[in-house]
Amino acid sequence: FGEEPFVDKWTFSTNGIATAGVFSIPTIGFGPANEIYAHSPDDQCPIDHLVKAAAMYALLPLRLSQ
Repeated sequence: FGEEPFVDKWTFSTNGIATAGVFSIPTIGFGPANEIYAHSPDDQCPIDHLVKAAAMYALLPLRLSQ
């Protein structure tokens, strides 16, 4: 998708706190929206980001299985 992955932190929580933090399962956090809107009353996302995210969600299992 033309962007390098990077390791960072989020300022909100996800279920990854259980999979990674409690059960030590490697966990990928990925989402199309700007972090400042995530899991908030103003949650929003540009349509083009949703399209890219949908492609990523579809291709990720295929790439990981190779």
